[in-house]
Amino acid sequence: MKSAARFMGHPIHPMLIPFPFAFLSGAAAFDAIAASRRDPSLARTATHLRNTGIVAALGAAVPGLIDYLTTVPSGKPKETATKHMLSNVTALGCFAAAAWTASRRGEDGRPAGATIALEIVGAALLSVGGWLGGTLSYHHQVGVTPEEEPAPRSELPAAEIPVSLTAGPH
Repeated sequence: MKSAARFMGHPIHPMLIPFPFAFLSGAAAFDAIAASRRDPSLARTATHLRNTGIVAALGAAVPGLIDYLTTVPSGKPKETATKHMLSNVTALGCFAAAAWTASRRGEDGRPAGATIALEIVGAALLSVGGWLGGTLSYHHQVGVTPEEEPAPRSELPAAEIPVSLTAGPH
């Protein structure tokens, strides 16, 4: 099913999601390290990552919502897409709440335990949302436009037979 929100034939949502995932999970890591090292400069970095991640997530959500409303078929794909969306929206809520708790930290500038806990829950929910997004792409073929069926192995010339680099029986 071809994505409705695309650029030069490529779906936009999957292009954008690595940024909020990296920024927000990085914020959780920097806050955890800042707390253990008692280093306010790491907490400031976490704040910048978290704020940038929230903005990036909102930007990635727009084409995702367009695809949800226009591309995702009813049934199991729509159910999976709804779980994907709810997981990511809840994660974003956790990071927004973490930003609020971080704004009330003490004079030493270190993150509070509640901030770190909210970020860890948010990062876990982002991971679940990412897993569900992968399910949409790989299992339900949402946003994927198959070009043409690959030729059977017996019809491929020897130089074009795919080679597996994994060990063990195939």
